[in-house]
Amino acid sequence: MTTLSDCLKRIESHFDQMGPELQRCARWAADNPRQVGLLSMRQQAELAGATPTSMARMARALGFDDYISFRKPFQDALASPVPDFRERVHSMQATGNAGNGPDPLLETVQLDNVRSACALNTPEELNAAADAILHSRRVAFLGVRSCFAISYHFYYAYSLIAGNGILVHGLGGAFPDQVDSLDADDLLVCITQQPYGRPTIEAVQSCRERGVKVLALTDSPLSPAAAFANQILQFRADSPSYFHSMLGSLALVEGLLARLAARGGNTVLDRLATVESRLASSNAYWSNPPSRKKK
Repeated sequence: MTTLSDCLKRIESHFDQMGPELQRCARWAADNPRQVGLLSMRQQAELAGATPTSMARMARALGFDDYISFRKPFQDALASPVPDFRERVHSMQATGNAGNGPDPLLETVQLDNVRSACALNTPEELNAAADAILHSRRVAFLGVRSCFAISYHFYYAYSLIAGNGILVHGLGGAFPDQVDSLDADDLLVCITQQPYGRPTIEAVQSCRERGVKVLALTDSPLSPAAAFANQILQFRADSPSYFHSMLGSLALVEGLLARLAARGGNTVLDRLATVESRLASSNAYWSNPPSRKKK
């Protein structure tokens, strides 16, 4: 079965052999995968500044029988079903993998997820994301369900080097109020992966409509968050286990934190000096325990 990733690789490998008109179509499709899956070919051609005939010729130049065949992997990737955890566990139990020794497949997938933080994002994209964070008045961090742990880690580690972070947590039902407090000088950083949490997508859409900048850390260019984000960074969340992996998103967050610290100059150093002094004065961490005398 041809996947979205296969389609994008075909565009990359065939691009130089195409004429200017087909290149325009291919470039638009690669930059707008969500629209390819949602819109009609005529609508896509209009947005690409081309003709429907050119879109069809582009599909055939990539080795597809027609545009419908080219479009199908984009449509398939849009699906975001509610995961069937029970069925996945049942399948794992049926294979006899009951924790008897290391799982080579799991280890391989985990490593691939970690590497995806660099493999799927260019240094320029990562630097642009870091600069967007550094130049915003306030930075709000948002993630729901499994992604909340990642957004909290991002917020907590960021708070050590900057004092303008906000954790969107929704305690007491204040989720909409926290999001609504953001304006055009602020940045919403959201972390989301399939199955995408409805509150996150609604918050991202609301922010985009009000002119609030959005940086989305997500697992696919077809993520619903990508449709409303000013910039997206990608990670992989594959897993042969019953639950999706969080290693890719965590690796991406830790990479961004390192760039933020490196690019933050004296402001970061001054903030760290203040934080370290406070931590030391409050004995925040266990150290030099008193010796115990035997009676």
